Amino acid sequence: MIQKRSERGQAMAETALFATLAILLTFAILSLIPFHRTRTAATSAAYACAQFISQSPNPQWAAWEAHRVARETLNGDWSATFGAEYQVDVAPPSGPGQPGGCLVHYRPPVLFNVFGISSEWGSEFFASRSESWKARWR
Repeated sequence: MIQKRSERGQAMAETALFATLAILLTFAILSLIPFHRTRTAATSAAYACAQFISQSPNPQWAAWEAHRVARETLNGDWSATFGAEYQVDVAPPSGPGQPGGCLVHYRPPVLFNVFGISSEWGSEFFASRSESWKARWR
């Protein structure tokens, strides 16, 4: 009489392996959320900063206000970027009608480094030129 072997042990091992892989995949996807949010906040801040530079005939005041606007954008409750680091650099226009720019450096927090995400500094840059009717202001 031939005994039939049970495959119950193999099924349990496959289920455990699948469950472990599903958990690792979940953590990998969750690790991308802070990276994406940090980069989005940096892009928003650089764009807001550059737009603010273009709205003032006084380049020094515009640079100060643009830096303040960028910091407020980065520190807003909407961004939800706890643990992220930012640096804002503003290059004011050299005169009426000249271009200015805003550079925001960011470093996202790395929660679960499953994908090998680098915690190096990234940057977002936007340049802005004053509108032509404001370039005639002195």
